[in-house]
Amino acid sequence: TTVTRNVGLDFTLFDGRLSGNAEAYINTTKDLLIEFPVNGTGYDTQYRNMGETENKGLEFAINYVIVDKENFGLNFSANISMNRNEIKDLGQMEVFDAETYWASSEIGTDYKIEVGGRVGKMYGYKNAGRYEADDFEGFIDGKWVLKEGIADASAIVGSVRPGTMKILDLEEDGVIDEKDKSIIGDANPLHTGGFNINGRVYGFDFGLNFNWSVGNDIYNANKVEFTSTGKYQYRNMIDEMAEGKRWTNLRADGTISNDLDELRQMNATTTMWSPLTDRMVFTDYAIEKGSFLRLNTATIGYSLPKSIIEKVKMQKLRIYATAYNVFCLTDYSGFDPEVSTIRKTNLTPGVDYSAYPKSRQFVVGVNVNF
Repeated sequence: TTVTRNVGLDFTLFDGRLSGNAEAYINTTKDLLIEFPVNGTGYDTQYRNMGETENKGLEFAINYVIVDKENFGLNFSANISMNRNEIKDLGQMEVFDAETYWASSEIGTDYKIEVGGRVGKMYGYKNAGRYEADDFEGFIDGKWVLKEGIADASAIVGSVRPGTMKILDLEEDGVIDEKDKSIIGDANPLHTGGFNINGRVYGFDFGLNFNWSVGNDIYNANKVEFTSTGKYQYRNMIDEMAEGKRWTNLRADGTISNDLDELRQMNATTTMWSPLTDRMVFTDYAIEKGSFLRLNTATIGYSLPKSIIEKVKMQKLRIYATAYNVFCLTDYSGFDPEVSTIRKTNLTPGVDYSAYPKSRQFVVGVNVNF
């Protein structure tokens, strides 16, 4: 059940040249279905009506006729939306975990759902770079020994040696485990919107349609998978893990070095950790800003003068060309910042895992009216 409260204002000014609207709303939804853990029933979980969320926000839209003459005109319109979501109630629970399962069960819990929070909170470890040679006493009796005070992440990443991925010890207890997880990302944007520019001049016309999103995080699962080898010996790596950038333990002859001084020298110019881990690990290294500005469509057309087309019994003849997905300005390293590929549950938005990139299309056409 959703209860909606909203107030809005529509306005028109300057003989209709400027118009728009503003709206504020609060939506409360109760009795949302939640998969609840149960015992002794023959099932692990049961769906129950026990969730409550609140969405509140502001929306604005504006349209401005800048120029409106017989042979030329220019029009601008835009909209912006700001929404804030809050989890108000989870029934008998205060918090529970959600999993994307994009890597089967290797990652484990990667989203956190809790009262007072928001849907879309990403939950994982904080990356602390890599174990350097100076973090170890040495290779003693066939195993690497960490110096006192250096946290041991072997329970998460597997055997630890120089070059292994390092995780921040939030608990400061010297051991990296599930207690060192925290909220590391948020799929919710600060605001989204778009704007259009349309114009005409002496038979020519054009239109530009943009949209944007600001402030949301993207869970780039590709960066996790393609910077880890683990049990996948021949896996391809992304360019950040290229030879010369990643830590190496191999000498030129292919043998493994366990000498600290030699390893320091071999990796003096490398910046990334070794891709060898026992399993894939979700850290804030895979969290990226998803803000973008995209030109969705661009159209240009030309309508022949009536003095010409009336001779062949036509009312209108317009030739046009349209391009879709023209460009996208973003700092996101993946193919497309407008992505959310894991839909096992709506509680895990903002994941990019091998989504097919948007194609760029071109259309040429003719509109004829008789």
